[in-house]
Amino acid sequence: MPMVRRARRRHLGKFSERMTPTWSTWPVEKSLDSAAESQPAEDPPGTHRSAIGSVLSDELRRTVAPPAIREGSMPNLVSESDWAHASQKYELDNRPTPPPVPNGWYSLMASADLSNGQIKAVIAVGRELVAYRDDLGIAHVVDAHCPHMGAHLGGGQVVGDSLQCPYHAWKYGPDGQCVEIPYSDARIPAKACLRTYQVHETAGMVLFWFHHGDKPPTYSVPEIPEQGSPDGWSAPREWRYELVAALQEMAENNVDYAHLRFVHGRAAVPDKTSEFKMDGPLSTVVEQLPGGVEFHRCTYGPGVATLRIPSLMTILATTTPIDRRHCRLLWHFYFAESAEEFADEMVAGVTGEYGLMADVPIWQDKIYLERPLLVKGDGNIAEFRRWYSQFYEDA
Repeated sequence: MPMVRRARRRHLGKFSERMTPTWSTWPVEKSLDSAAESQPAEDPPGTHRSAIGSVLSDELRRTVAPPAIREGSMPNLVSESDWAHASQKYELDNRPTPPPVPNGWYSLMASADLSNGQIKAVIAVGRELVAYRDDLGIAHVVDAHCPHMGAHLGGGQVVGDSLQCPYHAWKYGPDGQCVEIPYSDARIPAKACLRTYQVHETAGMVLFWFHHGDKPPTYSVPEIPEQGSPDGWSAPREWRYELVAALQEMAENNVDYAHLRFVHGRAAVPDKTSEFKMDGPLSTVVEQLPGGVEFHRCTYGPGVATLRIPSLMTILATTTPIDRRHCRLLWHFYFAESAEEFADEMVAGVTGEYGLMADVPIWQDKIYLERPLLVKGDGNIAEFRRWYSQFYEDA
């Protein structure tokens, strides 16, 4: 049995040193139990009344913030020892290859990670990319290597709105076309250009559009009304993580209702309380939570989603494939003013051992099956896969 447990870490390889989750930590000034004691006497037992008069039931809190968290034992979600065997990497020749990277909008980094005049090298969508912010504050994303001699542009510099190669100082404009070869008066070759990626900055994230056939965007990503809202929403609380998982399999969790009971400890399979809808590149799952509260999961293509408990919590969740087998998460949590005292517990509930971390060891070891053996009660997995197939054009 010890050998079996050790094998669960086999695919981490060089990513293992970056797999400790990072997020800002806020001290818990009072536990949920002490908060309960401070409620007005007129509130019925087992409820918590917010400043705006909404009621947060204990049953809903058990769903959002599991018992171990509510009792004040904020878990160390992943410790160094948890990944002690992560460096032991091996692959089997007959292991199925996950699906290719889908077309779509993806987050490359937080806006704050890229200052004016700065260049950042990133591996994403199975490619080496470079992001830079020009002197006007506009972010650009291009392929990382100079077509002249193959130098990596991450070591270059920003000149005005252009990117200069560190090797021979060839300069590339915002459209990727070479605009200057400083030591030659010869005509600039037509092939002296970089592949560029359309960029959209929103809610403090740098998003870029990826398409295997280099086609323009087929859908847009909505703004997040909670971002900078004057209506009592917190500033975003950032959470980042890298893990071994195929992007499509992570997304399928939204409609795999049965696993919520056996992996996340739900009291029952929520197949009767969840509804899956599709509309072009948008898909939505609405789940009825205890106390008549709804949980909305809206997915915009394969890489961007919003998760909302209305008037309580909103998550802007971006998931970017590093390659076919690895993903990078950048999530922003927003909390209603009335729920901020519970924010730490809810972040841990979503991301911790009762939330995302319960899925991590399954994703890193499972294989992708093109034709899974689905039975009644397996949710909308087949419908989800038909919807998701639109993002593999030209892949």
